[in-house]
Amino acid sequence: MIEALFFTSVFLLVYTFVGYPVLLMAAARLSPARVPTANPVSGAELSDVEVIVIVHNGAAFIGAKLDNLLALDYPKDKLSIRIVLDGCTDHTADVVRQYNAQNVTLMSFEHQQGKAHGLNAAVAASQAEILLFTDVRQTLAEDALSLLVARLSDPQVAAVSGELVFRQDGINDFGKSMDAYWRYEKFIRERESVIGSVVGVTGAIYAMRREWYQPIPSSTLLDDVLIPMQAVLAGAAVKFESGVYAFDVPSNDHAREKKRKTRTLAGNFQLVQLQPALLSPIKNPLWFQFVSHKMLRLLSPFLLALIFVSNAMLAQQHAFFAVMMALQLGFYALALLAFWSTSARQIRLLSMIHSFLNLMMYTFYGFLAYIRGSYGELWK
Repeated sequence: MIEALFFTSVFLLVYTFVGYPVLLMAAARLSPARVPTANPVSGAELSDVEVIVIVHNGAAFIGAKLDNLLALDYPKDKLSIRIVLDGCTDHTADVVRQYNAQNVTLMSFEHQQGKAHGLNAAVAASQAEILLFTDVRQTLAEDALSLLVARLSDPQVAAVSGELVFRQDGINDFGKSMDAYWRYEKFIRERESVIGSVVGVTGAIYAMRREWYQPIPSSTLLDDVLIPMQAVLAGAAVKFESGVYAFDVPSNDHAREKKRKTRTLAGNFQLVQLQPALLSPIKNPLWFQFVSHKMLRLLSPFLLALIFVSNAMLAQQHAFFAVMMALQLGFYALALLAFWSTSARQIRLLSMIHSFLNLMMYTFYGFLAYIRGSYGELWK
């Protein structure tokens, strides 16, 4: 029984972080559904697009964001921008009002009600065929919108996600580890897209046909997963378009990143509460990908604990388990060194161990936040 627990836990952990990506890579190579990178279509074929940005106290970013959006390579007569202020207490509104003559609409809520509420309200007010969702902090590549719209020429494609690219100047080791995590995610999303649909999109840059949008509960933490997955449950596809960029700088602040990741991972636990059909292999055509990509990761810290405890109980029964126990102790000794020493994290292996165990801790914190209902502020 204990041996079965040990081997099952090891298998699930290895499958989650190595086996699933390898399986995706093999499936993508065999898939007949390969789609070339989208190319911009002519102006006459372009759809009306409304850009939606939900903002809470974004005065420091909103001017640059609007300048960036207005500079997109897209016909100005087909592009509108809706800025939704969610309980702002700074001068974000004053900055936005300076752009009113440039097809910019301001929608404001006096009290903070959360990003999900703002998204529902903005989509309900929009008449555009295609919606571009983006966040206030990131800047978009000039051709990003035209490339996303081109990929939406297939009516069965409900949404298309671009990719988040981190600028490297001035980031520390922690910031670099977050960049590495995103490259790992990109690898998975590219291949999920080739074989069918991605499980979630990049909240900083994705376009969606308005007809496929379904309102989400105002308490939703992961709108960029629930919105596209509701479209998938309704029969549509969601794609990832490599080379369509939103640019950001990875956080160098460990405490801030801990708070953000904890909230995000709590949102993953919340997903199945808000939409139980996601766990049904009958209702969810992406059930296998959803479980492999999202749900098994939530089990990872508990699998690590089970592996350690079961291994400790078996260590004296067989030389194999004694060796495995020694390897585990060595792994955690290296982890302690990586956490204590900045210079140690210059070694690639130690940096990878440090990043992996940080993710495990954030996942556990997310679980605690979810069961306690302590999500903190709605969003920032």
